[in-house]
Amino acid sequence: MFVRKSDPQIRSRSPLLSLDYGADEQICETGFSVSERGMRFISRWQFSIGTQLAVACVYEDAHGESVRVRLEGTVVWCEPCPMREGSGYDCTLLFLELPDELKQGLREFAHQVGSDE
Repeated sequence: MFVRKSDPQIRSRSPLLSLDYGADEQICETGFSVSERGMRFISRWQFSIGTQLAVACVYEDAHGESVRVRLEGTVVWCEPCPMREGSGYDCTLLFLELPDELKQGLREFAHQVGSDE
């Protein structure tokens, strides 16, 4: 569901939400945070509580190589977002029992996207 891309036209590297392997995409310019516990984002898609979402976080390591961290999260919150024009949903995913080997990659990803967590 989630892939991070950098676009040379955009100075800041904003996370990119991708639904169904790119069938629909949305850049997260605000309201995005990620940590070892979970992820919060503003989405134009509504998810049911309890939905399992596959998440891939992609970032560049110190050598410029792309690193992909694959996770699964459970939707624990998804409510209409009054701060967004039109339809938008404030969503929270909870990562359950994140293996230790994935934690460092997730920390690096969070640091690169400037997450608040």
